[in-house]
Amino acid sequence: MPGERLKNMNPRPRVLVVGFAGHQGKEYLPIVRESADIVGGVDPAPAAPSLADQWGFPHYDILGEALEKVDFDAAVVTVPHSEHFPVCAKLLTHGRHVIKEKPFAVTEQEARQLIHLAQRADRSVFTLLQRNFDPVFRFAQENLARIGEPYWFSYDYHFNLAHQSTGWRASKEQAMGGVLLDMGYHLIDVLSGMFPEPEPPRVHSAFVHHYEEMRDRRLEDLVSLMCRYPSTGLVGSLRISRHNYEKTEHLCVLGTEGALNIVPGVAVLHSTGGLPLERRTWEGPKTDTVRSMIAHHLGHLDDRYYRQDHIQRQLTVVRTIDGIYQDRSRERNELADRCA
Repeated sequence: MPGERLKNMNPRPRVLVVGFAGHQGKEYLPIVRESADIVGGVDPAPAAPSLADQWGFPHYDILGEALEKVDFDAAVVTVPHSEHFPVCAKLLTHGRHVIKEKPFAVTEQEARQLIHLAQRADRSVFTLLQRNFDPVFRFAQENLARIGEPYWFSYDYHFNLAHQSTGWRASKEQAMGGVLLDMGYHLIDVLSGMFPEPEPPRVHSAFVHHYEEMRDRRLEDLVSLMCRYPSTGLVGSLRISRHNYEKTEHLCVLGTEGALNIVPGVAVLHSTGGLPLERRTWEGPKTDTVRSMIAHHLGHLDDRYYRQDHIQRQLTVVRTIDGIYQDRSRERNELADRCA
């Protein structure tokens, strides 16, 4: 039958889900299943075996056991930041594609090691970043040239959590960074797509701690950044926090011939005088964006051109964030030396 032949030519990818019992992992399960066959799951959490039974796939406590017993094409990885590199490195070493939650890596050194492993294995490492598949952000990207030469941006992203962070995000050893690495990764990725440059921007940062416990753990609750892109002279600011009075996200880009203004669900193209020229709205559920993102990555596992573009952009994001943390660390060490 023609339909049967087509099915055999385009089999659904077989996916291992790693960290599936966490909040993000559980959210992805039904969406991954729409585009792939889930053939196993790895998670040591007490609730993981019953969840795996519920979804009808075998459960494993450790990745090594799954690699021995399960035949799969790609892994969807949703684990704490500290586990990203060892899990992804092991998957790539065993010749598996990786689709993972952000960050691509915590440090530039780890990022370059992952890229080396991926290139040697001829496998992809894709990072799950929803704004790249959001119609509003796509409108902004596609219409950026209409505002002329960008010279300023401001990007604010805030949660309104009433209490201190809990779980692995409150652990320095597992989180490996505060809001910059967690929330800020999304924003810096958006900016890297809009303003691609071979080198990261020059950044001046200020870290703020709402809770003393987070100060002691060096996990910033708020970060303010001033960025300058050397090759173009573009300048901008970012402010990111967990404990604002309201949850909000707002990106504004000013150009020589207009402006772009983006908030969740709405993007507006303005003239230089502020007159709205075109508006793009989107009221779809978040799951639509997630569905598009996961289906796209699963459909491009063997696309080397897409793979290369994605990896280079993620390397820029990691270099930017790692550079900011390294600068902060040097400042602390210099201050300690002066006080000694």
